[in-house]
Amino acid sequence: MTDFALRVAFVLTLSFLLASCGGSSLPSNDRLIDAFQEGRTGIWVSGHGTVAQMPADELGNTPRQRFAVRISPNLTVLVRHELDESLRVPAQRGDTLAFQGYYEWDGSGGTISRTFADASRAGGGGWIEHEGTRYD
Repeated sequence: MTDFALRVAFVLTLSFLLASCGGSSLPSNDRLIDAFQEGRTGIWVSGHGTVAQMPADELGNTPRQRFAVRISPNLTVLVRHELDESLRVPAQRGDTLAFQGYYEWDGSGGTISRTFADASRAGGGGWIEHEGTRYD
């Protein structure tokens, strides 16, 4: 191969890799994992994971869409997304979700809630991202 052909191949490969990454990085799970391991509750966290299950919506005064999200092989959290405050997330089992919300610890992993925009909160409140779209 000529030097020019090698450069073209390199640029094309790099472009493909960057495009397949979606152009954005996922938020770290470090704070969430630390909170679970330390039994901390009542804190704001960001993270990402794979939808492992989609339990039925919670009904009542505040309807919530629910996702069991696998953060690591040893940690799955329940994400409770308030439908009065945001649109339904069109996620399916196996999809990747990024999120920010209010973490409440329990021995089985914990719960993330308040996944909606709130200007009174530092950082603007919570959100869920799925396939490049933010739901807040």
